[in-house]
This record gives sequence, structure tokens and C-alpha cells, in this order.
Amino acid sequence: MPKCERWIVAKKLVVVLDAATIKEIIDLGGQVGGGWCQVHQHIHVNPDNKEKIEKLLTDKGYEVDITSSIRHPENEGVHEVGQ
Repeated sequence: MPKCERWIVAKKLVVVLDAATIKEIIDLGGQVGGGWCQVHQHIHVNPDNKEKIEKLLTDKGYEVDITSSIRHPENEGVHEVGQ
């Protein structure tokens, strides 16, 4: 039996700015890159519920991944002392 990943991640693309705000930004000479953002939620699982929780999430339109595949912007640029 493969080792159970204890934390999974539910991911989904969501709209950040509404259409009216995007239009106002463009009318002011700005540009909007994409207009969406990927959000994610960490979820602790165990061998007894992992597959059921993954199915629940995918049935509701979420992508499911393992935590090691998620990039956290708050950690970018953080280096150990001396590096």
C-alpha cells in the first residue's frame, strides 16, 4: 500500500475583479492580467478518508493535489542566514 499523503490541497481558479471594475481600470489606461487567481486550501486527511475527501472535492469542481506541489508566495525570497 502506498504511503498516504497526510495533507492534500484543494485548488480552484476564482475571479478577483468584477467586470465593471476591470472596465474602469481599462478606461483609466490600466491593464489587467488574466483577472483570475488560483486559491487553495490545505486539508488534513488519513488513509480511511483521503479518497472520499478527494472525490468530494473533485465532484465540486476543485483540483486536488499534494501540498509539496503548492508554491507559497510568502516563502519566496526567504533564505537561510548566510545565503
